[in-house]
Amino acid sequence: MKKIIANLDALKIIEEGIKAGISVRLTVRGNSMSPVLKDGADIVTLHPVIPEKLKTGDVILFRYKESFLLHRIVEIRGYGQPDAKIVTKGDALEQKEVTCYSDVVALAELPKIGIIKLSGRRGRIFLSRVNKYIKRKLNLNHITSSNETNT
Repeated sequence: MKKIIANLDALKIIEEGIKAGISVRLTVRGNSMSPVLKDGADIVTLHPVIPEKLKTGDVILFRYKESFLLHRIVEIRGYGQPDAKIVTKGDALEQKEVTCYSDVVALAELPKIGIIKLSGRRGRIFLSRVNKYIKRKLNLNHITSSNETNT
C-alpha cells in the first residue's frame, strides 16, 4: 500500500537528509521555473551547500513563508556578509523573493538536456542573442560573457 505524504512534510524530510550530507533527487512541482524546469517532468538533484559560496544564477531550495521554493538567485545584497540578503526569482515569474543564508536548504543541480554545438560567426551571434534574452528575462545584466566582450 502506498502512503501519500504532503509536499511540505516531504520537503521537511528532504531538508533533514540534506543537513546530514545526503544528496536527494526531487521531481519538480509547479511552473515557476518553466521553461527550464517543467512541472512533474523534470528531476533536480539537491545537494548540501555552503550558503556563503552561492552565486548569482544558482538555483536553490529555500524556506519561504511556511513553505519551500526552488528558484534562481538573481542578486546577493551584502555578498560575503553573514546578514546578506539573497534575492531569488522563478524564471517564469516577475516577482522576487528576498531570503537569507539561514533559509537556504540546498543547491539544485538541473538536468542536462543536451549539447548545442555552434561554430563560426553565426554561432557566436546566435549565442549572443540567446545570452541577452536570458539576461533580460532574469535581470542579470551585470553578468558578461566572453562572447559579448569579444564581439
